Amino acid sequence: MKSIELINNLKIGEIAESEKSKEVKEIFNGTRRRLVQVKLRNSEILAKHKAVEPITVLCLAGNGVFRAGADLSDEQILVAGTLITLEGGVEHEVVAQPALDLLVTKFKDV
Repeated sequence: MKSIELINNLKIGEIAESEKSKEVKEIFNGTRRRLVQVKLRNSEILAKHKAVEPITVLCLAGNGVFRAGADLSDEQILVAGTLITLEGGVEHEVVAQPALDLLVTKFKDV
């Protein structure tokens, strides 16, 4: 049985090309976690939403702002290397300034 599964070779620190202003792509879906790559361009906003499960967000490249809470008053600046965590059910949004590449991990209950 193979112990290591290569998911992807992500580009770190440089904005990957994308023809779309907003692109959300699932790159892994396992029994306990789901990995999603989010690309935002042209100052795009990932509008206020929430995930049922806890998440982590790793900024791979670019600049932006992550806002959380019912009134989105809690704010974190995103730059390459920023890693944040958020409990499930917390409303949040992401704003690219002007572009962002993110890796989101959603942790599932078994």
